[in-house]
Amino acid sequence: MTVHVRTAIIGGGMLGISTLYHLAEEGWTDTVLIEKGELTSGSTWHAAGLCAHFVGSPAVARIHAYGIGLYRELQRRRPGGIGWHECGSLRLALTEEEVDWFRRFAGQARHLGFEAHLVGPQEIRELHPLLEIFEVKLGFWTPTDGHVDPSSAANALAEAAREKGARILRRTRVTGIAQRSSGEWEVTTEKGTIVCEHLVNAAGSYARQLAAWNGLDLPIVDMLHQYVVTEAVPALAGLERELPVVRDPWCHAYLRQERQGLLVGPYEREGARPVFEEGAPWSFEMELFPPELDRLMPWLERAAKRLPPFGEAGIRRVVSGAIGHTPDGNFLMGPAPGLRNYWLATGSSIGIVQGPGVGRHLAQMMVHGRAEISTLEFDPRRFGRWADADYVRAKAIDEYQHMYVCPLPGEQREAGRPVRRSPLHAALVARGGVHMEAAGWERPQWFAPAGVTERHGFRHTNAFPHVAEECRAVREAVGVMDFTSFAKFEVTGPDAAAFLDRLVANRLPKREGGIVLAHFLDRNGRIQGEVTVTRLAADRFYLCAAAAAELRDLDHLRCSRRPGERVEIANRTETVGLLVVAGPKSRELLRPLTATSLTSDRFPWLTGREIVLAGIPLTALRVNYVGELGWELHCPMERLHELYDAVMEAGSDHGARDFGAYAVNSLRMEKAYRGFGSELTHEVDMIEAAMERFLALEKGEFIGREASLRAREKGPRIRLVHLEIAPGDADVLGDEPVFAGERIVGVTTSGAFGHVTGKSLAFAYVDPGLATPGTALAVEILGETRPARVLAEPVWDPANRRLRA
Repeated sequence: MTVHVRTAIIGGGMLGISTLYHLAEEGWTDTVLIEKGELTSGSTWHAAGLCAHFVGSPAVARIHAYGIGLYRELQRRRPGGIGWHECGSLRLALTEEEVDWFRRFAGQARHLGFEAHLVGPQEIRELHPLLEIFEVKLGFWTPTDGHVDPSSAANALAEAAREKGARILRRTRVTGIAQRSSGEWEVTTEKGTIVCEHLVNAAGSYARQLAAWNGLDLPIVDMLHQYVVTEAVPALAGLERELPVVRDPWCHAYLRQERQGLLVGPYEREGARPVFEEGAPWSFEMELFPPELDRLMPWLERAAKRLPPFGEAGIRRVVSGAIGHTPDGNFLMGPAPGLRNYWLATGSSIGIVQGPGVGRHLAQMMVHGRAEISTLEFDPRRFGRWADADYVRAKAIDEYQHMYVCPLPGEQREAGRPVRRSPLHAALVARGGVHMEAAGWERPQWFAPAGVTERHGFRHTNAFPHVAEECRAVREAVGVMDFTSFAKFEVTGPDAAAFLDRLVANRLPKREGGIVLAHFLDRNGRIQGEVTVTRLAADRFYLCAAAAAELRDLDHLRCSRRPGERVEIANRTETVGLLVVAGPKSRELLRPLTATSLTSDRFPWLTGREIVLAGIPLTALRVNYVGELGWELHCPMERLHELYDAVMEAGSDHGARDFGAYAVNSLRMEKAYRGFGSELTHEVDMIEAAMERFLALEKGEFIGREASLRAREKGPRIRLVHLEIAPGDADVLGDEPVFAGERIVGVTTSGAFGHVTGKSLAFAYVDPGLATPGTALAVEILGETRPARVLAEPVWDPANRRLRA
């Protein structure tokens, strides 16, 4: 028997059930959820059910806030409730860096609109009288946090989805998934076949096995997580209210009340191990692993010191279950790479609080083409095949073991690295290069003198003066950077021009060698991607994009081809190296290395040429992201080292210096260059991003044109501005609240100190009425409110004379 539905969801845990419910809320009720056992019989049933607003990313915080709000509503409206306990939570800070982290998130909380308080040791004692406060500098108190019974909450959502017309098939194991020539998905089960337009893999511990049937290798590892529950604790008997949940980096654990006992769940800092490495058994249901308490003992002993009644109580039970982790700790939500209408909702390590928001925003993507928040952090296509089994395993263990470690700006952990290296990596390390990870690539971050290691923090670090030197070298002489991590594509064929013209919002370059900055929009006019497009021939185009956008853009290009369209799309990211040479002396440096004239009349700004330089055939693009005279040199990967050696030798008389990503951020902020993923996301359109000059509405049809016309007519909801901020010992990182008087009027997206101009700079989205140059605003940075003003133009070379030199 074959059943036809619009959507099939595989997996009856919190993420799958939430997706079912929210699709029904959006009107997609012709949906069936398929579960091999009973609902919540995977990781959901044994989760501790903790729900907290505090999390490192504002996008994730919005997801958490939605989940908490939904549980409060379900508790109120469902007969008998769902086991929601609104006891609040306390997070403890032990170091000055953690205190800064708390100050930073307190500002974000004000912008996001949930209640949060910074509390001192005495207030902590009042909120949690059983807690020992040694070594604690500050607490972060969120009174509307709590915990929920996972099975009750999930089943309440399942019941609500059924009431709207969605269906659930229990005790129905999926045995195969195949895509028909029509594009529909055929799901084979033990009880028949289901054909659907959309498929959602929300299979938890089985998601990776299911995905492999269609050529996907999901970057998820199931980690063994354990928590202990004590017998009744006499000290709890006299309390008037339930104790708040505590998250303590000293014992690296969460501690909460469980009825009249205590529950403690450590994330061990060493010795954590994966489970199901060969795949979860299909028979595994409502099962736990044998306890492995030995490696938890150091953390349990610390918990007993932090919460003495825990050390005096007997253990009633140990929960030892599998929890999915990804390499970066974020779940996978959105389109699977390379497959049309195959969606992922899996890989969440704290799925009870995240499940409602994941289901809601995935449903929005499926029904409306976009979610109301930026989902770049969760997009499954942030990982490619470079994220192999060894990398994923090492990173997942590392993420688990750092669950309660404060993430510091710029800090790069070494687990699993390196996986993608340019041929220059070893040479740059030898020259002091400190590398960051970008889509698996090792990208230079800054260059440290011998014996100097960065002391990371939220304020200016000891790298600050050395980055300033890199910036001055680029502005005054010439800088050289390995930018091989950029995504690079070739689009060729008789229909290549018409194809790209339909995809991008800007006009394509008409002349051979022309370069334009162009954007992919969705049908709602929101920004999906940013590329530089170089026309190398009438039927041949070269595209460059951010490293993190590689698979997203590749998917967009490939999925946008129409039947019969004569277009070939090739990913050149792994085969083409990229060296940036920029600065007022860059022409002098490069002139002896090539017979091609580099003068502005022969090789003007925003032009690309295929030339021979240092004996190497390459593509030279006169464009860069730092706002100086300069070239991007795209050459065969195997000859990049040869090119670098020739450039640095020629540059020895011109003050050539290596520079890294820290310097790039400073330099691009001085030029007011937007960043994809910060200023440019699918939360905004081109009008709101102040990018009208790249929006060619008169050129004819392109994806997002009609929505962009409506957006221009209606006017922006918010508007991007460039800010100068009163200097201090810290700069904007992004997501700080912006004030007009006492009122929050916007939020920053990114920032940096402009080392050459001596100005602290930032981008922010604000109310449109406040976007006028000269408008006085203020930005809260680490708890300090600093004056700011809206700038009319970039603080460096606003007329682009240096670029055109």
